[in-house]
Amino acid sequence: MTLPGGMSLPESQVIESYMLDKYKGVGPDLIPSESPEARAVAALAARLLDVYITPIQGCMYKQMEAEDRIAKLKEIAFQLDAIEQHIVGTPFVAGSEISYGDAALFPTFVFFVNILPKYFGWKSVFTGRPKLQRWWKAVCADKEAARCIKEMEDGLKVWDDSNRWETLGITKQLEKNKAIDWTCGC
Repeated sequence: MTLPGGMSLPESQVIESYMLDKYKGVGPDLIPSESPEARAVAALAARLLDVYITPIQGCMYKQMEAEDRIAKLKEIAFQLDAIEQHIVGTPFVAGSEISYGDAALFPTFVFFVNILPKYFGWKSVFTGRPKLQRWWKAVCADKEAARCIKEMEDGLKVWDDSNRWETLGITKQLEKNKAIDWTCGC
């Protein structure tokens, strides 16, 4: 992100803090007001995404060796379990109000929900993860989140229509390596 004046902010956590401060009072606050614990959970959700998931999520839609892809898919399944364990709120990650923790997670979940079942055979991203499933339902019901999800799904349809997975050789890789359990038990 580039600030007015040209200074670059390259780190997600810094960009997040800037945006929360810059747009405070515009729309929902996104900083949980319920308790310090709720704020910590929102921060943890954003951090888990930033540190552990963002660096590997490209395994769903970028070229790479089959061994690397399956290792990263397994890591995604592991991280989904970690997020499941850390959700303490209802219906959102940190409580009754949507927060920046939710805002950090849900765009990546659009990829998970739309790509993992369709291309990698996952039954559901939410198999064995009832808190995440409840969370996803709540996020999808939020008007602004639903608008963003729809925009992202439209973008994924463009990828589908352009045969992205075939063009990048991902479909061929999956067919060639049928002995690999691309579902990672999900």
